[in-house]
Amino acid sequence: MKGKKKVVTFKRKTSGKTSKDYMKTIERLILILSKLNTNTFVTTAGLAEDIGVDMRTIQRDIVLLAGFYPIYSPERGKHAFMAGFNFGKVELTEEQGSLLSFMHSISASLGEKFERSFRELFKRVMAPQVDTPFYAKIPTGTFLPESPSLEVVQDAIADFEKLSIHYCRADGEKKDYILEPLRLAFFDGFWYLLTQGPEKNKIKKFRLDRICKAATTGDSFVPMEGFEKLLDESVNVWFDVERPERTLIRVAPEAAQYFKKRNYFPLQKIVEEKSDGAIVIETFPAHPEEISHVIMNWIPCLTVLEPLKLKVKIKETVASYLKVMG
Repeated sequence: MKGKKKVVTFKRKTSGKTSKDYMKTIERLILILSKLNTNTFVTTAGLAEDIGVDMRTIQRDIVLLAGFYPIYSPERGKHAFMAGFNFGKVELTEEQGSLLSFMHSISASLGEKFERSFRELFKRVMAPQVDTPFYAKIPTGTFLPESPSLEVVQDAIADFEKLSIHYCRADGEKKDYILEPLRLAFFDGFWYLLTQGPEKNKIKKFRLDRICKAATTGDSFVPMEGFEKLLDESVNVWFDVERPERTLIRVAPEAAQYFKKRNYFPLQKIVEEKSDGAIVIETFPAHPEEISHVIMNWIPCLTVLEPLKLKVKIKETVASYLKVMG
Protein backbone atom coordinates (compact mmCIF):
# COMPACT_ATOMS: atom_id res chain seq x y z
CA MET A 1 0.00 0.00 0.00
CA LYS A 2 1.42 3.38 -1.02
CA GLY A 3 1.15 6.49 1.11
CA LYS A 4 2.59 9.89 1.70
CA LYS A 5 6.12 9.89 3.09
CA LYS A 6 6.73 11.09 6.62
CA VAL A 7 10.32 12.23 7.15
CA VAL A 8 11.60 13.39 10.52
CA THR A 9 15.11 13.91 11.88
CA PHE A 10 16.13 13.23 15.51
CA LYS A 11 16.83 16.67 16.96
CA ARG A 12 17.10 18.19 20.40
CA LYS A 13 14.01 20.28 20.66
CA THR A 14 11.01 20.70 22.91
CA SER A 15 7.65 19.24 22.01
CA GLY A 16 4.77 21.38 20.80
CA LYS A 17 2.54 20.56 23.75
CA THR A 18 0.33 23.22 25.27
CA SER A 19 -0.22 23.76 29.00
CA LYS A 20 -3.51 21.91 28.63
CA ASP A 21 -1.61 18.93 27.21
CA TYR A 22 0.77 19.04 30.18
CA MET A 23 -2.10 18.85 32.63
CA LYS A 24 -3.70 15.97 30.73
CA THR A 25 -0.46 14.04 31.08
CA ILE A 26 -0.32 14.67 34.82
CA GLU A 27 -3.99 13.83 35.31
CA ARG A 28 -3.44 10.59 33.42
CA LEU A 29 -0.43 9.60 35.54
CA ILE A 30 -2.26 10.37 38.78
CA LEU A 31 -5.32 8.40 37.65
CA ILE A 32 -3.16 5.38 36.79
CA LEU A 33 -1.44 5.54 40.19
CA SER A 34 -4.82 5.86 41.90
CA LYS A 35 -6.20 2.81 40.09
CA LEU A 36 -3.07 0.81 40.89
CA ASN A 37 -3.43 1.84 44.53
CA THR A 38 -7.07 0.77 44.85
CA ASN A 39 -7.23 -2.33 42.62
CA THR A 40 -5.61 -5.75 42.64
CA PHE A 41 -4.39 -5.06 39.11
CA VAL A 42 -5.17 -2.87 36.10
CA THR A 43 -5.04 -3.65 32.38
CA THR A 44 -3.58 -1.60 29.54
CA ALA A 45 -6.78 -1.96 27.54
CA GLY A 46 -8.98 -1.02 30.50
CA LEU A 47 -6.95 2.09 31.32
CA ALA A 48 -6.95 3.17 27.68
CA GLU A 49 -10.75 2.86 27.53
CA ASP A 50 -11.34 4.60 30.88
CA ILE A 51 -9.00 7.52 30.15
CA GLY A 52 -9.78 7.82 26.45
CA VAL A 53 -6.30 7.39 24.95
CA ASP A 54 -4.64 4.68 22.86
CA MET A 55 -2.89 1.71 24.44
CA ARG A 56 0.57 2.88 23.34
CA THR A 57 0.11 6.01 25.44
CA ILE A 58 -0.78 3.89 28.48
CA GLN A 59 2.20 1.61 27.84
CA ARG A 60 4.54 4.62 27.81
CA ASP A 61 2.93 5.90 31.04
CA ILE A 62 3.44 2.53 32.75
CA VAL A 63 7.12 2.47 31.72
CA LEU A 64 7.54 5.98 33.16
CA LEU A 65 5.80 5.18 36.46
CA ALA A 66 7.63 1.86 36.85
CA GLY A 67 10.84 3.87 36.99
CA PHE A 68 9.76 5.26 40.37
CA TYR A 69 7.26 2.83 41.87
CA PRO A 70 7.33 -0.97 42.33
CA ILE A 71 5.03 -1.83 39.42
CA TYR A 72 5.23 -5.27 37.85
CA SER A 73 3.30 -7.15 35.16
CA PRO A 74 1.98 -10.56 36.34
CA GLU A 75 1.09 -11.25 32.71
CA ARG A 76 1.06 -9.41 29.41
CA GLY A 77 -1.21 -6.36 29.52
CA LYS A 78 -1.76 -6.49 33.31
CA HIS A 79 -0.03 -4.27 35.86
CA ALA A 80 -0.01 -4.11 39.66
CA PHE A 81 1.88 -2.75 42.64
CA MET A 82 4.20 -5.19 44.42
CA ALA A 83 2.56 -6.85 47.43
CA GLY A 84 2.52 -4.57 50.44
CA PHE A 85 3.08 -1.30 48.59
CA ASN A 86 0.50 1.44 49.12
CA PHE A 87 0.42 5.20 49.43
CA GLY A 88 -2.03 7.92 50.25
CA LYS A 89 -3.54 10.61 48.08
CA VAL A 90 -1.18 12.26 45.59
CA GLU A 91 -1.50 16.05 45.55
CA LEU A 92 -0.15 18.34 42.84
CA THR A 93 -0.66 22.01 42.18
CA GLU A 94 -1.28 23.10 38.61
CA GLU A 95 2.17 24.74 38.52
CA GLN A 96 3.87 21.58 39.79
CA GLY A 97 1.97 19.46 37.31
CA SER A 98 2.83 21.67 34.36
CA LEU A 99 6.50 21.80 35.31
CA LEU A 100 6.68 18.03 35.83
CA SER A 101 5.12 17.25 32.46
CA PHE A 102 7.30 19.84 30.73
CA MET A 103 10.44 18.27 32.23
CA HIS A 104 9.23 14.83 31.18
CA SER A 105 8.82 16.05 27.61
CA ILE A 106 12.26 17.58 27.21
CA SER A 107 14.63 16.24 29.90
CA ALA A 108 15.97 13.22 28.01
CA SER A 109 16.73 15.27 24.90
CA LEU A 110 18.68 17.87 26.91
CA GLY A 111 21.15 15.44 28.44
CA GLU A 112 21.85 13.34 31.53
CA LYS A 113 21.91 16.29 33.98
CA PHE A 114 18.38 17.38 33.08
CA GLU A 115 17.01 13.84 33.03
CA ARG A 116 18.50 13.17 36.47
CA SER A 117 16.90 16.37 37.78
CA PHE A 118 13.56 15.29 36.36
CA ARG A 119 13.78 11.91 38.08
CA GLU A 120 14.40 13.56 41.45
CA LEU A 121 11.61 16.09 40.89
CA PHE A 122 9.19 13.33 39.94
CA LYS A 123 9.93 11.31 43.09
CA ARG A 124 9.57 14.32 45.40
CA VAL A 125 6.41 15.77 43.86
CA MET A 126 4.48 12.58 43.16
CA ALA A 127 4.95 10.92 46.54
CA PRO A 128 6.30 13.34 49.16
CA GLN A 129 4.95 11.35 52.13
CA VAL A 130 5.79 7.84 50.94
CA ASP A 131 8.11 5.74 53.08
CA THR A 132 8.37 2.34 51.42
CA PRO A 133 10.69 -0.64 51.89
CA PHE A 134 10.83 -1.16 48.12
CA TYR A 135 13.72 -0.02 45.96
CA ALA A 136 14.39 -0.79 42.31
CA LYS A 137 17.57 0.24 40.51
CA ILE A 138 16.54 1.66 37.14
CA PRO A 139 19.32 1.60 34.51
CA THR A 140 20.33 4.82 32.80
CA GLY A 141 18.61 5.19 29.44
CA THR A 142 15.29 3.70 30.51
CA PHE A 143 13.28 6.65 29.24
CA LEU A 144 12.57 7.04 25.56
CA PRO A 145 13.19 10.65 24.51
CA GLU A 146 10.04 12.34 23.28
CA SER A 147 10.61 13.09 19.60
CA PRO A 148 8.43 13.22 16.46
CA SER A 149 10.90 10.71 14.99
CA LEU A 150 9.78 8.15 17.55
CA GLU A 151 6.22 8.62 16.40
CA VAL A 152 7.32 7.81 12.84
CA VAL A 153 9.00 4.61 14.03
CA GLN A 154 6.05 3.62 16.22
CA ASP A 155 3.56 4.28 13.42
CA ALA A 156 5.62 2.16 11.05
CA ILE A 157 5.61 -0.71 13.57
CA ALA A 158 1.87 -0.39 14.22
CA ASP A 159 0.99 -0.15 10.51
CA PHE A 160 3.45 -2.83 9.30
CA GLU A 161 5.06 -0.24 7.04
CA LYS A 162 8.65 -0.31 5.84
CA LEU A 163 10.99 2.27 7.30
CA SER A 164 13.92 4.13 5.77
CA ILE A 165 16.62 5.18 8.25
CA HIS A 166 19.95 7.01 8.14
CA TYR A 167 22.18 5.17 10.62
CA CYS A 168 25.57 5.92 12.19
CA ARG A 169 27.35 2.64 12.87
CA ALA A 170 29.74 1.96 15.75
CA ASP A 171 32.76 2.40 13.43
CA GLY A 172 31.54 5.88 12.45
CA GLU A 173 30.32 4.88 8.99
CA LYS A 174 26.92 6.29 8.03
CA LYS A 175 24.59 4.09 6.05
CA ASP A 176 21.00 4.05 4.79
CA TYR A 177 18.72 1.07 5.40
CA ILE A 178 15.23 0.01 4.37
CA LEU A 179 13.80 -1.92 7.31
CA GLU A 180 10.78 -3.98 8.27
CA PRO A 181 10.34 -2.79 11.90
CA LEU A 182 8.85 -5.08 14.54
CA ARG A 183 9.48 -3.58 18.01
CA LEU A 184 11.31 -1.02 20.11
CA ALA A 185 13.03 -2.93 22.92
CA PHE A 186 15.17 -2.03 25.93
CA PHE A 187 18.16 -4.30 26.64
CA ASP A 188 21.05 -3.72 29.06
CA GLY A 189 20.81 0.06 29.15
CA PHE A 190 20.05 0.75 25.47
CA TRP A 191 16.95 1.08 23.31
CA TYR A 192 16.98 -0.92 20.07
CA LEU A 193 14.81 -1.02 16.96
CA LEU A 194 14.22 -4.70 16.20
CA THR A 195 13.59 -5.54 12.54
CA GLN A 196 13.14 -8.62 10.40
CA GLY A 197 15.23 -9.43 7.36
CA PRO A 198 13.71 -10.02 3.91
CA GLU A 199 14.33 -13.76 4.33
CA LYS A 200 12.26 -13.73 7.59
CA ASN A 201 14.78 -15.90 9.46
CA LYS A 202 17.00 -13.19 10.94
CA ILE A 203 16.41 -10.45 13.51
CA LYS A 204 18.45 -7.29 13.00
CA LYS A 205 18.97 -4.73 15.75
CA PHE A 206 19.68 -1.01 15.45
CA ARG A 207 20.60 1.21 18.39
CA LEU A 208 17.91 3.86 18.61
CA ASP A 209 20.35 6.59 19.59
CA ARG A 210 22.30 5.99 16.36
CA ILE A 211 19.31 6.59 14.07
CA CYS A 212 19.61 10.20 12.92
CA LYS A 213 16.75 10.23 10.42
CA ALA A 214 13.65 8.09 9.90
CA ALA A 215 10.96 8.03 7.20
CA THR A 216 8.13 5.70 6.28
CA THR A 217 8.28 4.44 2.68
CA GLY A 218 4.59 3.78 2.06
CA ASP A 219 5.29 0.09 1.38
CA SER A 220 3.77 -2.52 3.67
CA PHE A 221 5.27 -5.83 4.84
CA VAL A 222 4.07 -9.04 6.48
CA PRO A 223 5.48 -9.53 10.01
CA MET A 224 6.91 -12.90 10.90
CA GLU A 225 4.92 -15.32 13.01
CA GLY A 226 6.03 -16.13 16.53
CA PHE A 227 8.00 -12.95 17.19
CA GLU A 228 6.41 -12.44 20.63
CA LYS A 229 7.63 -15.92 21.58
CA LEU A 230 11.16 -14.99 20.52
CA LEU A 231 11.01 -11.90 22.74
CA ASP A 232 9.72 -13.94 25.68
CA GLU A 233 12.62 -16.39 25.28
CA SER A 234 15.27 -13.64 25.04
CA VAL A 235 17.58 -12.70 27.90
CA ASN A 236 19.54 -10.00 26.04
CA VAL A 237 19.76 -8.38 22.61
CA TRP A 238 21.72 -11.26 21.04
CA PHE A 239 18.62 -13.41 20.44
CA ASP A 240 17.59 -14.55 16.95
CA VAL A 241 15.08 -16.76 15.12
CA GLU A 242 17.15 -19.95 15.13
CA ARG A 243 18.80 -21.61 18.15
CA PRO A 244 20.89 -24.27 16.48
CA GLU A 245 23.10 -25.82 19.14
CA ARG A 246 22.43 -27.38 22.53
CA THR A 247 24.76 -26.17 25.27
CA LEU A 248 25.36 -27.77 28.66
CA ILE A 249 26.74 -25.78 31.59
CA ARG A 250 27.66 -27.01 35.06
CA VAL A 251 26.71 -24.65 37.88
CA ALA A 252 28.70 -25.01 41.10
CA PRO A 253 26.80 -25.71 44.37
CA GLU A 254 27.39 -22.17 45.73
CA ALA A 255 25.66 -20.64 42.67
CA ALA A 256 23.01 -23.28 42.00
CA GLN A 257 20.37 -21.59 44.18
CA TYR A 258 20.42 -18.49 41.93
CA PHE A 259 20.04 -20.45 38.70
CA LYS A 260 17.16 -22.42 40.21
CA LYS A 261 15.31 -19.17 40.90
CA ARG A 262 16.10 -17.21 37.76
CA ASN A 263 16.62 -17.93 34.06
CA TYR A 264 19.98 -16.43 33.12
CA PHE A 265 20.09 -18.30 29.81
CA PRO A 266 17.59 -18.66 26.93
CA LEU A 267 15.34 -21.73 27.21
CA GLN A 268 17.16 -22.57 30.44
CA LYS A 269 16.36 -26.01 31.85
CA ILE A 270 17.91 -28.03 34.68
CA VAL A 271 18.71 -31.48 33.26
CA GLU A 272 20.70 -32.92 36.17
CA GLU A 273 21.17 -32.32 39.89
CA LYS A 274 24.44 -33.59 41.35
CA SER A 275 24.82 -35.13 44.80
CA ASP A 276 27.17 -32.30 45.84
CA GLY A 277 24.50 -29.66 45.09
CA ALA A 278 25.77 -28.69 41.64
CA ILE A 279 23.35 -28.63 38.70
CA VAL A 280 23.69 -29.04 34.94
CA ILE A 281 21.78 -26.54 32.81
CA GLU A 282 20.69 -26.95 29.21
CA THR A 283 20.35 -23.91 26.97
CA PHE A 284 20.10 -23.13 23.26
CA PRO A 285 21.87 -19.84 22.43
CA ALA A 286 21.27 -18.17 19.08
CA HIS A 287 24.77 -16.70 19.26
CA PRO A 288 27.73 -17.34 21.63
CA GLU A 289 27.46 -13.75 22.89
CA GLU A 290 23.96 -14.52 24.17
CA ILE A 291 25.48 -16.61 26.99
CA SER A 292 29.24 -15.93 27.06
CA HIS A 293 28.90 -12.68 29.05
CA VAL A 294 26.89 -14.46 31.74
CA ILE A 295 29.44 -17.28 31.89
CA MET A 296 32.33 -14.83 32.27
CA ASN A 297 30.43 -12.91 34.95
CA TRP A 298 29.96 -16.08 37.04
CA ILE A 299 33.49 -17.54 36.70
CA PRO A 300 34.56 -19.78 38.43
CA CYS A 301 31.06 -21.03 39.30
CA LEU A 302 30.09 -21.96 35.73
CA THR A 303 31.81 -24.54 33.54
CA VAL A 304 30.92 -25.19 29.89
CA LEU A 305 30.55 -28.94 29.29
CA GLU A 306 29.53 -28.83 25.63
CA PRO A 307 29.86 -27.94 22.80
CA LEU A 308 33.63 -28.19 22.66
CA LYS A 309 34.06 -25.06 20.52
CA LEU A 310 32.36 -22.86 23.13
CA LYS A 311 34.45 -24.44 25.88
CA VAL A 312 37.61 -23.64 23.89
CA LYS A 313 36.42 -20.08 23.23
CA ILE A 314 35.87 -19.41 26.94
CA LYS A 315 39.29 -20.87 27.78
CA GLU A 316 40.95 -18.65 25.17
CA THR A 317 39.15 -15.56 26.47
CA VAL A 318 40.23 -16.25 30.04
CA ALA A 319 43.83 -17.02 28.97
CA SER A 320 43.97 -13.79 26.95
CA TYR A 321 42.71 -11.80 29.93
CA LEU A 322 45.22 -13.38 32.30
CA LYS A 323 48.02 -12.56 29.86
CA VAL A 324 46.97 -8.90 29.80
CA MET A 325 46.82 -8.84 33.60
CA GLY A 326 50.35 -10.26 33.74
